[in-house]
Amino acid sequence: MALDTVTAAVLRTVLTSDALKKLFKTVAASRIAEKDALTRAIPDESDADQQLNTLTQADLIGASTDGQKYFVTAKGLKVARDLDNVI
Repeated sequence: MALDTVTAAVLRTVLTSDALKKLFKTVAASRIAEKDALTRAIPDESDADQQLNTLTQADLIGASTDGQKYFVTAKGLKVARDLDNVI
């Protein structure tokens, strides 16, 4: 099955590391995830913050106003669905 253009672009430019893929899949699977749980998923907590910022800037996830929860965006849901169809 061919990759959707948006998904292919995201794979090339955003989901370039295992950490980014893991964080994105975690948020996409639960739709809303606590920041503490996400930062524990990545051994280096400062790296987790950087990875979360990367996903937020790519509009795959968004942050709550208090910054303690992350949610998957509409674009993120589309990318997650396309990835599930390919795997």
